[in-house]
Amino acid sequence: MDKRTIPVAKLLVNTENPRFEAVQNQPEALALMLKEAGKAVLKLAEDIAKHGLNPSKSLMVVEEKGGHFLPVEGNRRVVALKLLHNPELASDKKLSEKFKELKKEFGSQIPDEVECVVFPDKVSAFRWVNLEHTGPNNGVGVLRWNTTQRQRFIAQYAGKKLARSVQLFDFADENNLDHAKVDSTTLDRLVATPLVREQIGVNFPEGVLELVKPKGQVVKSLRKIFAEMSKEDFKVGDVYTEPQRKTWIKDMLGEVEKSKELDGKLRGTITKKEALDGDWINHQLYLAYPKRNRIKAILKELKDIHPKQKPNVSAVSLRVLLELSVYILLKDKGHIATIIKEEKQKLADENKKRTEKNKTTREWENDWSPSFQRNLDYMSKEESLITDPLERKTLKTFLGKKSVEPFITELNQFIHNPDYEPKPEAVIEIWEKLGKLLFRAILPQNNDENKN
Repeated sequence: MDKRTIPVAKLLVNTENPRFEAVQNQPEALALMLKEAGKAVLKLAEDIAKHGLNPSKSLMVVEEKGGHFLPVEGNRRVVALKLLHNPELASDKKLSEKFKELKKEFGSQIPDEVECVVFPDKVSAFRWVNLEHTGPNNGVGVLRWNTTQRQRFIAQYAGKKLARSVQLFDFADENNLDHAKVDSTTLDRLVATPLVREQIGVNFPEGVLELVKPKGQVVKSLRKIFAEMSKEDFKVGDVYTEPQRKTWIKDMLGEVEKSKELDGKLRGTITKKEALDGDWINHQLYLAYPKRNRIKAILKELKDIHPKQKPNVSAVSLRVLLELSVYILLKDKGHIATIIKEEKQKLADENKKRTEKNKTTREWENDWSPSFQRNLDYMSKEESLITDPLERKTLKTFLGKKSVEPFITELNQFIHNPDYEPKPEAVIEIWEKLGKLLFRAILPQNNDENKN
C-alpha cells in the first residue's frame, strides 16, 4: 500500500457499501446513499466546505481499471465531495439546492483532491477497515469515547466547564463509588432539578461542583442513587419530567432529616396537599403527623423505601399503617368506645330474636377492638371524621363486597395470603385512592392534638 493524493473526479462511489444492499452502478449507489443518509451527507458536506477534510483520516481505496479508485473506507466523504462539485447529481431537488448554495458560498475552498491510502486489493485492506468499524477488538481497534469522556475532552481542550455528571463521576471515583452502569445524560437530567441537588447535598456555582453537606452524607446519597440507576428495570422515563424527578429523589433519599426543633417549626407550615404529594409516603407527611407514636415510626421508615423497590415490605407495612392510624384516630376521639357499644347493642338485639339455645355470647375483653373493616365502615358514616360527603361515599364504595376496587380484600391478602405477591402498582394505587383519603381525615384531627 502507499499514500497518494487523488482527484475527486477519479474517486468512485462504492456500489457494494456494507451499510446498504449492493447496487448495479454509480448513479444507483449515489442515489441510495442520499436516500438512506441524505441528511448526514449534507451535514458532512457543509463541514467539509467550511473546515476542509479531516487531516488525520485518509481515505482507504483500491485502484480499479481505467485509473479510478474505489473507496473501501470513506464512501460518505466521497459522495459529499462529488455533490459539492456537482450538485446536479442529487436527484432530490431540495438536496440539490442545498449543495448548490454550499458550492456558491464555499466553492473556492472545497477540496478537489483527497489524500488516500491505496491498497492493491480489498483483501489487503480488510484488516484496517474492519478495525475502523467493529469497535475495541480487545484493545486493537477504535476505543470510542462515552459521553463522560467526551465532556472531559471538551473541558480540557475547549476551556468549557465539565458537565455536572462528569464532575459527580470524578467525585465518585475519588470515593470508590461504582457508577459504571449509570448513564451520564440521565444523571445530568436528574441534577438539573434544584430539589435533587439539595437532597444530595451538592451545588454547581459557576458550573463547578461544591458540597453543601458533609462529604460522608453526599457519598452515602450518591451510593444509593447510583445503585438504583444501575438496576436493569431503571429507565429514563422514571425521571423524565421535573415532578417525576422530585418524587423519585424523595422516594430515594427522603427530605433532609431535620432536627426535632426544626421539625416542629416545619410541621405547622405543611399543607395537607404538600403532605400527600407524590405517589407514596413522603417526608412532608412524616413531618405533618405530629404524634410520637408507632405511626410516626412507620411513616419515617416507609418514606425511605418505595413499592417499586420493595413491594412486599411496602404492602405489609401499608396494611399495618392504615389499620393502626385509623384505630388511633377513632380511639383518641372516643369513637372506639362508641363502636363497641354499638356492637354490644347489635348482639343484644340479635339475641332477642333467637331461642335460648341459639343465643350468641361474646366475651368483651378489655383488649378487644373492632376490625379494620368495621372501623372503616364507621368512618364512612361519621361526618365529624370525614366532612366531605363525596369522600364518605367513596370510602363506602370501597367497603362493599361487590366493590369494583376491592382494596380491603387486597390489603388483607398482603398479610394473610402466603401465595399472594403484591404488585408495586397495586400498592401505589391503594395508597393513592384509599390511603390518602384516610390521611386527609387523620391529619387535621391529629394536628389539633397535643404534640407529644
